[in-house]
Amino acid sequence: SYCGLKPGCAVALGQLVHKLPKLDELHLEYNSLRNSDVEVLLEELSSHHLQHLHLSKNQLDDGALDSLRRFLSARRPLFLSVCRSLFCSFGQAGAVPPCYIYIHGNRMSEAVLDSIARQRLCSNDRVYQGARYVAQNRVHERSVSSLVQNYGGNFHNFASNSMMSSVGGYLRDDSHLVYIDLDGCHISDDGIRMLNNGGLRHNKCLQYLSVSNNCIHLLGFVTLLEAIVTGLPALRAVAVNDNPVFDNVEMSGALYTSCLQLLGQCSRLILLYLAATGLSDHVGSDIV
Repeated sequence: SYCGLKPGCAVALGQLVHKLPKLDELHLEYNSLRNSDVEVLLEELSSHHLQHLHLSKNQLDDGALDSLRRFLSARRPLFLSVCRSLFCSFGQAGAVPPCYIYIHGNRMSEAVLDSIARQRLCSNDRVYQGARYVAQNRVHERSVSSLVQNYGGNFHNFASNSMMSSVGGYLRDDSHLVYIDLDGCHISDDGIRMLNNGGLRHNKCLQYLSVSNNCIHLLGFVTLLEAIVTGLPALRAVAVNDNPVFDNVEMSGALYTSCLQLLGQCSRLILLYLAATGLSDHVGSDIV
């Protein structure tokens, strides 16, 4: 990844991989590979027992689909990542065999994504309960039950602040989802309140919750901690990173004190991800 690979390097790269027969995972993200390079590379890799291939953020579009399908048809399962490229299709014109596939950040329409979901092209159904990680495409707001049916727990960039009451209500009644991703949904403190009041705290089976990359300040974080302390018995991991939680926080205020007290009662969590939340050394030492 990030190694400045230029068009025309595929043959040499394939030959290099052949010299590494035990290689299991190949990362080629964030380079300048084109459709023709991928076609040559996949031909070179056709006899290799590669299990993970990462091609995200290259110059790939629908012209690479035929070579990708041929490559995938000969191996299962394979983890394939083609995120943040220029694909408008993937599940059309011939099915791809089941595999772990990350395709978020492309140019796919809602109809294409629904087709992919129906064909079960993405079968990651243990931890993520059938979630298809197809976020950050051109999907419009829909009902919460429709989103869960097609995309499992990945609401990533699908939902919005106004949907949080409905999401909370769904989680109150759902007994299957163990994972929900609300990353990048423009959720504010008010959205967290709506999520909690809607029924989040009454959920009995949720194990992982992500509200990363939103607009959550200290008030919303405290509301979330209250939900964790008073409910959510199965929850073990929470990601709150990339939110302005501790930006310009008043460390002598009642809200900050309440935050520290609630954090002290969250001992059942095994992961609390607070990167890029405005944590200063002083705040960090208070939390620890």
